[in-house]
Amino acid sequence: MVKSMAVLSVALGMMSASASTDLDKYLTINSVQLEVETVTEAGTFTSVLEEEVTTLNAQDLPGMPSVDGHPGQKANIGQIIQVANDVIALGERIYEIVKKGKPVVNTSYAPLSVLPKTAAGEPVDIMDTEGWSLPTSRKVTMNYKNLYGSSVVKFTYTVVFAHSGSYDGKGAYITAAQIIPSDVKVSWGFDFNASMRMVGLQNHGTRKDPVAGMVMSVNYKVESVLSTIDTHDTYHITGKGQLVQL
Repeated sequence: MVKSMAVLSVALGMMSASASTDLDKYLTINSVQLEVETVTEAGTFTSVLEEEVTTLNAQDLPGMPSVDGHPGQKANIGQIIQVANDVIALGERIYEIVKKGKPVVNTSYAPLSVLPKTAAGEPVDIMDTEGWSLPTSRKVTMNYKNLYGSSVVKFTYTVVFAHSGSYDGKGAYITAAQIIPSDVKVSWGFDFNASMRMVGLQNHGTRKDPVAGMVMSVNYKVESVLSTIDTHDTYHITGKGQLVQL
């Protein structure tokens, strides 16, 4: 009887150790894959979102211009984030996109814009600009896999912005730059958060005819009881419609 109990104890110990090892493998991120839609030679991919603007779906996005090229009025312009020579960036300093594995839905925030500034250093009234493009966008998927090769966190989002807005017939500016989460899948044992912020501002044109440039960073954080992984992607967009991943 004693011998049988000893054998059972050893067997249970081995099963416990095996289960612990299996759990460790499950909770350990082994790889992160980035999937991006096809990019053109110009560095820009125009997705189906541009077609959807005709059905007004895209007009529901904060700050998106109307189909006739006039600036949108559905979102406030936000605060001044950064100033560079003849352009000025406005919006919020940081945006939560996903919190605790769920998309953050907030249609009242101010998306990022890069506009001309006045001699006094203030942004021009966006309602005085014109000629805005339809949305340019790119869909991106982040796929986190564990040591078993199974996907444990998968996040799909769209980078979208409008460009080519002018002021007094000059310049090419940016408005309604934002990240739209479309699908988040988080497995048991993991937590996922994502945020966005502007990290750079440029004028790619001249002082008389500015071409706005903006660098946006999308930051991801995956956590389990075993580890925390922070990663990020960086996108450069311009007032001429280029969207390039850096």
